[in-house]
Amino acid sequence: MRALVGIALMAMAFAASAQQAVVRYAYGPFATIGDAAYVVEQGRIYQACGPFGSKGPCLFLFDEEAVYRSADAFGQRGPGMFRVEGDKLFRCSGAFCTKGNCVLQVERQKIFRSEGPFCNKTDGGFVLDGNTVFLGEGPFCNKADALFQVQGDIPMIALMAILGTW
Repeated sequence: MRALVGIALMAMAFAASAQQAVVRYAYGPFATIGDAAYVVEQGRIYQACGPFGSKGPCLFLFDEEAVYRSADAFGQRGPGMFRVEGDKLFRCSGAFCTKGNCVLQVERQKIFRSEGPFCNKTDGGFVLDGNTVFLGEGPFCNKADALFQVQGDIPMIALMAILGTW
């Protein structure tokens, strides 16, 4: 009996120790919350299933400086997708994530779309307002409709990887 109670307590502690963040769709200028889009947990970004954010297949893996595609639904590391250098997100390719062109550039609460090896800013991008991500319009990235709302703590590299695919 003690063994069963001990195993149950250890299982509950293990489940409680996982830091999970749910990224939900948001709609309109007032960020009305919608269904779950992504689940971020332990260096992996999963597709969310259903309105409550059950974990689906693993889409991406990330560490401090790079984001990799998942080779399978279980989270095996595949080819490189993005590389972060400072406040810039670059595309990368291959198993060693060889740096390519710039995708996004962060300036305070605004994330601009960028292009080329020197990160030339282009129109639009995203605006971060608390835990909500809004679309940014025009050369000054003015706040438009909401896109996502983040519930929980999410590393910036994971958020930039999600936004880099949009």
